[in-house]
Amino acid sequence: MKPTNRTFEVAYTEQELEAKVEAMKSHGHTKNNIHVLAENADILNAIETQEEVQTHETETVTDKFKSMFTGKDAVREELTKLNLTQTEIEEFHDILENEGIVLYAEHQHGGQ
Repeated sequence: MKPTNRTFEVAYTEQELEAKVEAMKSHGHTKNNIHVLAENADILNAIETQEEVQTHETETVTDKFKSMFTGKDAVREELTKLNLTQTEIEEFHDILENEGIVLYAEHQHGGQ
Protein backbone atom coordinates (compact mmCIF):
# COMPACT_ATOMS: atom_id res chain seq x y z
CA MET A 1 0.00 0.00 0.00
CA LYS A 2 1.33 3.44 -0.92
CA PRO A 3 1.71 5.91 1.94
CA THR A 4 -0.98 8.56 1.89
CA ASN A 5 -1.71 11.71 3.84
CA ARG A 6 -5.43 11.10 3.68
CA THR A 7 -8.12 9.40 5.72
CA PHE A 8 -10.84 7.69 3.66
CA GLU A 9 -14.43 6.83 4.59
CA VAL A 10 -17.35 5.41 2.62
CA ALA A 11 -21.05 6.21 3.00
CA TYR A 12 -24.16 5.04 1.15
CA THR A 13 -26.85 7.45 2.40
CA GLU A 14 -27.07 11.16 3.06
CA GLN A 15 -27.50 10.53 6.78
CA GLU A 16 -24.45 8.27 6.88
CA LEU A 17 -22.50 10.91 4.95
CA GLU A 18 -23.44 13.61 7.46
CA ALA A 19 -22.37 11.36 10.35
CA LYS A 20 -19.01 10.61 8.67
CA VAL A 21 -18.37 14.32 8.05
CA GLU A 22 -19.14 15.10 11.69
CA ALA A 23 -16.83 12.27 12.82
CA MET A 24 -14.03 13.66 10.65
CA LYS A 25 -14.56 17.11 12.15
CA SER A 26 -14.47 15.65 15.66
CA HIS A 27 -11.09 14.11 14.80
CA GLY A 28 -9.71 17.55 14.03
CA HIS A 29 -10.30 17.84 10.29
CA THR A 30 -11.58 21.21 9.12
CA LYS A 31 -14.36 21.56 6.58
CA ASN A 32 -11.79 22.89 4.09
CA ASN A 33 -9.82 19.65 4.05
CA ILE A 34 -12.77 17.24 3.84
CA HIS A 35 -13.62 16.14 0.29
CA VAL A 36 -16.71 14.25 -0.86
CA LEU A 37 -16.85 12.28 -4.13
CA ALA A 38 -20.20 11.06 -5.46
CA GLU A 39 -22.26 10.70 -8.61
CA ASN A 40 -25.43 12.02 -6.97
CA ALA A 41 -25.45 15.80 -7.43
CA ASP A 42 -28.38 16.24 -5.03
CA ILE A 43 -26.45 14.67 -2.15
CA LEU A 44 -23.39 16.75 -3.00
CA ASN A 45 -25.40 19.97 -3.10
CA ALA A 46 -27.02 19.18 0.25
CA ILE A 47 -23.77 18.34 2.04
CA GLU A 48 -21.93 21.27 0.48
CA THR A 49 -24.64 23.70 1.63
CA GLN A 50 -24.98 22.15 5.09
CA GLU A 51 -21.37 21.34 5.93
CA GLU A 52 -19.43 23.58 3.51
CA VAL A 53 -17.05 20.75 2.61
CA GLN A 54 -15.29 20.32 -0.73
CA THR A 55 -17.47 18.31 -3.14
CA HIS A 56 -16.55 16.61 -6.40
CA GLU A 57 -19.18 15.14 -8.69
CA THR A 58 -18.07 12.05 -10.58
CA GLU A 59 -19.31 11.05 -14.02
CA THR A 60 -20.57 14.45 -15.07
CA VAL A 61 -21.67 14.90 -18.67
CA THR A 62 -18.22 16.33 -19.40
CA ASP A 63 -16.54 13.29 -17.84
CA LYS A 64 -18.68 10.89 -19.86
CA PHE A 65 -17.94 12.85 -23.04
CA LYS A 66 -14.22 12.83 -22.28
CA SER A 67 -14.23 9.10 -21.53
CA MET A 68 -16.12 8.37 -24.74
CA PHE A 69 -13.57 10.16 -26.94
CA THR A 70 -10.33 9.42 -25.09
CA GLY A 71 -11.12 5.86 -24.08
CA LYS A 72 -10.02 6.78 -20.54
CA ASP A 73 -12.21 6.61 -17.49
CA ALA A 74 -12.34 10.12 -15.98
CA VAL A 75 -13.22 8.82 -12.50
CA ARG A 76 -10.23 6.46 -12.44
CA GLU A 77 -8.02 9.33 -13.63
CA GLU A 78 -9.18 11.49 -10.72
CA LEU A 79 -8.66 8.68 -8.22
CA THR A 80 -5.16 8.11 -9.61
CA LYS A 81 -4.31 11.71 -8.72
CA LEU A 82 -4.87 10.79 -5.05
CA ASN A 83 -1.76 8.55 -5.08
CA LEU A 84 -3.75 5.37 -4.41
CA THR A 85 -2.78 1.81 -5.24
CA GLN A 86 -4.45 0.23 -8.26
CA THR A 87 -6.48 -1.96 -5.89
CA GLU A 88 -7.72 1.09 -3.96
CA ILE A 89 -8.57 2.90 -7.21
CA GLU A 90 -10.66 -0.08 -8.36
CA GLU A 91 -12.35 -0.40 -4.95
CA PHE A 92 -13.32 3.29 -4.77
CA HIS A 93 -14.34 3.31 -8.44
CA ASP A 94 -16.70 0.37 -7.79
CA ILE A 95 -18.14 2.12 -4.73
CA LEU A 96 -18.82 5.28 -6.74
CA GLU A 97 -20.31 3.30 -9.64
CA ASN A 98 -22.71 1.63 -7.18
CA GLU A 99 -24.02 4.93 -5.79
CA GLY A 100 -21.62 4.99 -2.86
CA ILE A 101 -19.98 8.13 -1.54
CA VAL A 102 -16.25 8.40 -0.88
CA LEU A 103 -15.00 10.92 1.66
CA TYR A 104 -11.41 11.78 2.30
CA ALA A 105 -9.66 14.26 4.52
CA GLU A 106 -6.23 15.72 3.98
CA HIS A 107 -3.97 15.43 7.02
CA GLN A 108 -2.49 18.73 8.09
CA HIS A 109 0.51 17.52 10.02
CA GLY A 110 3.73 19.49 10.00
CA GLY A 111 5.78 19.19 6.84
CA GLN A 112 4.19 18.58 3.46
